Amino acid sequence: MIYDQVLILCNGEPPGTELLFRHWNSSDLQIAADGGANFLESHGLKPKIIIGDLDSLDDQIRSGVSPDSIVHVEEQQTNDADKAIKYCLEKGAKSVHLLGAAGKRLDQFLANLEVMHKYSSRLRIILWTENEQMEFISGQWQESLEEGTVVSLLPLFGGAKGITTTGLTFPLHGESLEPGGIPCGISNKVNLSPVKIDVLEGKLLLVVNHHFAE
Repeated sequence: MIYDQVLILCNGEPPGTELLFRHWNSSDLQIAADGGANFLESHGLKPKIIIGDLDSLDDQIRSGVSPDSIVHVEEQQTNDADKAIKYCLEKGAKSVHLLGAAGKRLDQFLANLEVMHKYSSRLRIILWTENEQMEFISGQWQESLEEGTVVSLLPLFGGAKGITTTGLTFPLHGESLEPGGIPCGISNKVNLSPVKIDVLEGKLLLVVNHHFAE
């Protein structure tokens, strides 16, 4: 079975109820990355898969689920988000939506961004917070966004070249973005939908801040 949309609940800052159930109900497969299952249990939700090194999983929850739902990956060279996304790749998933992947610990959040960057050429990975969605993009990207929405393009793990945008207040016409360079790519705004972004070479972290839509 190929999954069009997979939800991964990580063990970071937990999502609000509306955000959680929106993605829970729209996903084909629900995965808890280790201790993310503890939060789901508090909302009466049981993921189809619990994956990770299981050092954060509550013993009572573990004993109450089918062994077929547990994917125990003992190696300590990757974090639980990495293990979960790799599992999705093995199952042929087309897109992954990460909740609980930010907050609590900044180092874990940055590591999760690194994981997203690593796998972004193989499937679409979107990290959601209460206010933002973020993903690494290359090639062509297009989405309908509300006018006034704040959009940032960040060359987080390396530069990107040949960037062209439409639908943004400050458009790019084939420019490059480099870490620490000018332009910086932050705090642009939507003035026409759909927004289109083309990246000829490299990857950019796209951050869409829905909270500041005007």
